[in-house]
Amino acid sequence: MQLFISPEGGIAGDMFAAALIDAGADAEKVTAAMQAAAEKLGRATVRHQKTSDGSSRLFIEVEHHHGHLSSHRATHLLEHLFDDFSVLPAYREFGFRMLNHLIKAEKEAHATFDFDMENHHHQHNHQHTDGEGHHHHHHKHEEPEAWLHEAQDILIDIMGAVMGLQELQAPVNATLTSPVSWGGGSISFSHGTLKVPAPATSVMIKNNGIPAQKGPIDTELFTPTGAAVLSALEAKEVKPFPKGVEAAKLGASRGTKDLPIPPLRISLYS
Repeated sequence: MQLFISPEGGIAGDMFAAALIDAGADAEKVTAAMQAAAEKLGRATVRHQKTSDGSSRLFIEVEHHHGHLSSHRATHLLEHLFDDFSVLPAYREFGFRMLNHLIKAEKEAHATFDFDMENHHHQHNHQHTDGEGHHHHHHKHEEPEAWLHEAQDILIDIMGAVMGLQELQAPVNATLTSPVSWGGGSISFSHGTLKVPAPATSVMIKNNGIPAQKGPIDTELFTPTGAAVLSALEAKEVKPFPKGVEAAKLGASRGTKDLPIPPLRISLYS
């Protein structure tokens, strides 16, 4: 089976999960796995619904009950979730690849980007669980701990992607039908105001050879969790759909806003 992704309107982790549901993955199973992951972070609801153009959409609300998530804790929580939902080895590996790509990108982004680039004075007020300062504290001979800041919801998106792919018995690699549109403009988050794509997304585009382009609108369309999905799927090639073959399964999804762009589309060819 071959998985093709059409990201002319960008991609985010929740959109990928929604597209897998639209392609035939059991919505209840996928949202239950995402809900379980969300509840590790706080009080949560995950809902699936259809949009006016017939695409799928996921609404995810999490009332976080602690500060930023450490990479070690994220890995530990994911192991438990994979056990609870009987995730098969190939999809477990895919899920850990997603997490590790994001962790690596967060570390590099914090080491290389000037997070005050638009005269924004941000406070070091992160609520890390050990009560220490920022993200550079670590013990000798240990790998420095990484903190998942904006993207701690990665656990939710990983469970959605993993369960959706497993439900469809889909491959864990993909081909793109166009470069990913990253949008434009700027985003405001805890580190200040930064240009799109976000630092962690930029790092993954560069390090993992993801074909990407600006536009078509000035909004963030390609998120760090979307970049983690494509990095884990090793989606580096842009190719047209197979000629003269009908897709076995098709799925389309949108993010939480209705934007004047194409939906995310996935196509599975057997």
